[in-house]
Amino acid sequence: MVSKFLLMSRLTIVIFFSFFLSGMSSPPLRLGGPAPSFELEILSGEIFKSSDLKNKAVILNFWATWCVPCIKEMPELNKAHASFKENDVEIIAINFAETRSKVDKFVSKHPINFPVLLDKYGNVSQDYRVRNLPVTYFISPDGIIMDTVFGGITQQLIKKKLKQLDQATPTQEQ
Repeated sequence: MVSKFLLMSRLTIVIFFSFFLSGMSSPPLRLGGPAPSFELEILSGEIFKSSDLKNKAVILNFWATWCVPCIKEMPELNKAHASFKENDVEIIAINFAETRSKVDKFVSKHPINFPVLLDKYGNVSQDYRVRNLPVTYFISPDGIIMDTVFGGITQQLIKKKLKQLDQATPTQEQ
């Protein structure tokens, strides 16, 4: 009898906290809304400020070294970076809460030709409400989130999204 009571009590507590915590989860960032600003350390040790990106379109990619789709998309982001180098488009990779040594080791194996930022404590990832990796945000030159792509991305998809960015209509793709 006591074990049945304990089982029911535990189940009730688990259900209560499940509902409580699910209510605390925040919705994704609103397309058409402002991109959260941030300051993070670049892999090279300098501080990178998102405010320095004014008047540039930004492709903001959240990733991790253990994420297979992230690894697969890095060469695509490198190609896109090379093709947009002369335009006012910046590609930024924000690593999700990993150590500098782990990211350094990854970058030595898989070169990345654009800035790699370290979100050591996941604060910026939290501000952008990153729940799964990879996720890529397309931000207009005036700092508005115009598009989000959940999952791996290709150079072709990046080109398509940048054309949409010029048309200034917020969209979301999964």
